[in-house]
Amino acid sequence: MEQRPTVAELAYPIALELGGNWRPQPARHGVQELDHAATFTHLDGRQLHLSERFDDPGHLYIRGAFPVTDYPFRRGERDTVRVVMSEDPADIAARIAADLIPVHRDVHERVKGYNRAQAEMRRSVEEAARDLSDRLPGARTRVDGATAFVYMNLDPGEVRIGLDGNTVSLVLNDVPRIIADAVVFAVSRFLPGGQAPEDEYGEFIDGYLL
Repeated sequence: MEQRPTVAELAYPIALELGGNWRPQPARHGVQELDHAATFTHLDGRQLHLSERFDDPGHLYIRGAFPVTDYPFRRGERDTVRVVMSEDPADIAARIAADLIPVHRDVHERVKGYNRAQAEMRRSVEEAARDLSDRLPGARTRVDGATAFVYMNLDPGEVRIGLDGNTVSLVLNDVPRIIADAVVFAVSRFLPGGQAPEDEYGEFIDGYLL
């Protein structure tokens, strides 16, 4: 019986058919190279993962890899190409080039753009939280990604300012009127274009844009 090639053995001839911009690389577990998996790396950094699943022997699965992200993938943006491993490498490469690479290239760019925007948003929120903390004596700050909270524990009452992306919320609980007015004034003047209503004492205020 003729022994079928492993994924590691198939990787080079398939990559050769895809063209010089793709480089085959072995998959590893620690220092050990794996026979059932491989990776293609493009010169621009994109990657495709190839593997033979234990529950579907004789078939090669090729899927696009993406940077670590919380991008909201939609149906069809992470599809996998499944081929018989005994097919000619040129035919496998043609399937990959037609059915996987164009979509993966476009979605990969969207993911990178999304990640850049999220990183900028996190920097903006962190800077805004620090600036607010500096303006409010005794304030404490907690930053979690694109969300930040600024707290002031008073006697009596408390002030909580939430920064969630472009939205700011302000909660004043049992805060003396003079302090509440000062906090609302500070927050409203800090936010570009923000205008706090005069009667918002003790109320939940949202909708400001950073």
